[in-house]
Amino acid sequence: MINSWKELANCIEGKGTLMASLQFHPIDHIRLRPNVIFDIVDNRTVLHLGCTDHIEIIDNKLRSGLYLHKQLTRVTSKCLGIDINKEAVEHLKKNGINNVILRDITQPNIIEIKDEKWDFLLMAEVLEHIDNPVEFLKVIMKNYGSNIESLIITVPNAFGLIHMGNVLNTGTEVINSDHKYWFTPYTLWKVIYEAGLVLDDMIMCLYENSINVLLKNTDMLLNKPILLDTIVAICHSNH
Repeated sequence: MINSWKELANCIEGKGTLMASLQFHPIDHIRLRPNVIFDIVDNRTVLHLGCTDHIEIIDNKLRSGLYLHKQLTRVTSKCLGIDINKEAVEHLKKNGINNVILRDITQPNIIEIKDEKWDFLLMAEVLEHIDNPVEFLKVIMKNYGSNIESLIITVPNAFGLIHMGNVLNTGTEVINSDHKYWFTPYTLWKVIYEAGLVLDDMIMCLYENSINVLLKNTDMLLNKPILLDTIVAICHSNH
């Protein structure tokens, strides 16, 4: 949980001090990103935007049982994946994963969305790939806000110990070459607000590939959750 939520909300809305200070309460255990998501969407209806992941790693994740969309399908009451990557969508269907559609969510009147009421739209590691994240979120809510109750947005955390460690130890930035942004908890909240959304909760967790960072740093991460490498934000429209 974020300390001084009300004061920070004022800053987000442009009513607070020029400089903001965001800090999380210490936590008693560290959760992995998939488990955080699964707890939120358990037995709910979910649109999974950007569901395919990078095509280069789909098969490995399927073999290991760690493919997020397939896992979501098991824990939700209904899950529909949406992606603009034609090759990846076709690859999933060849592997028997058929609850995916090739669509651009910035376009209106996607019948598969319009015909339902969805508890959540999940955007897992999507927003950092988008040219203009504020406008992207605005367009989604303009097109489908009446069909979506809440959004779950997960992004890499620029303050993550594993990311900062690369910079401090080797003087290098190690990053997915398609990423356009590094987010922090505050800047993600600001983007959510500017898009006309209301932040309900923000959870710091560990990406599933980063478990080795716990070996020597567990106490530090428990006391300073802002050093965990993944941000999960839950939000809803203010309309």
